[in-house]
Amino acid sequence: MTIEPVTGLGSGRALCLPRARVVPLSAPPASYTAAVERYLTGAGIAKSSARIYR
Repeated sequence: MTIEPVTGLGSGRALCLPRARVVPLSAPPASYTAAVERYLTGAGIAKSSARIYR
């Protein structure tokens, strides 16, 4: 992970924030349901939690 300083916060000190990871999608999902399923599969959460989010 690359961390770069961010300046201009007014305090004179730099704040280091991690860069967001970009994950390209293979193809747009056909429906909202398919998009939710894709997200929940990739989120790495327990099946019981995924059931609640559905």
